[in-house]
Amino acid sequence: MPIYARFETISLKGHPELDERWVQDRIAEDPSILGLGDVVLKDKERIQPRAGRLDLLLQDAEASHRYEVEVQLGPTDESHIIRTIEYWDIERKRYPQYEHTAVIVAEQITARAFST
Repeated sequence: MPIYARFETISLKGHPELDERWVQDRIAEDPSILGLGDVVLKDKERIQPRAGRLDLLLQDAEASHRYEVEVQLGPTDESHIIRTIEYWDIERKRYPQYEHTAVIVAEQITARAFST
């Protein structure tokens, strides 16, 4: 018999135990949870020259497409959106042989993010 569990929505921003690293680890363990197809973890906390660290770099199984993934707790903000685009731009210029897609994972995608 299937187990039924009622879920409760919680916010991870400010949560005492579940933080951004926890979210990154869950995605790294099972990248399919993002719904991007058959992808694997290529790198985690990838250093970007003069630009910080890309949270996750995923690659499709055929190795022709890469996904630059930034994780943000809470609602999207301009700095994370810009950072995601910067990391995507650095990676696509560094590795032009791949197709690249910028991905932001956030608890809430604000309307402002859609018009950016």
